[in-house]
Amino acid sequence: MNVFTMLDRLVLFVIGIVVAVCSGYAFVHAIRQRADAFQAASKLTKNAWLGITGASALFLLVIPLFGVISTPSVYGVIMSFQGLRSELTLFWLAGTVAMLVYLVDVKPAVVAASRGGNSW
Repeated sequence: MNVFTMLDRLVLFVIGIVVAVCSGYAFVHAIRQRADAFQAASKLTKNAWLGITGASALFLLVIPLFGVISTPSVYGVIMSFQGLRSELTLFWLAGTVAMLVYLVDVKPAVVAASRGGNSW
């Protein structure tokens, strides 16, 4: 295995870990918010966002953890969080987009609605 292949796998591993952690954070954040804050922000319902962020966390965090359990080694960890190189690339991309939409669009609007105003 040459240096560029190792570097490629390491970069994809870091991206996979960051995306997995962010998807877990988005799901936990959605759980902790009030249901009326989503409606006040003119977003989908809390249950809809729980489903979306939960599915995102499933594909980005939970399924790679099963890969780590099945291959408990450093190589197994690195290969489980490859994201774009996995067999579930389409689901990885969909989960990443869903997580990013929540964190960039929905979360700030819900937090602002929870505070009772639109503060920058």
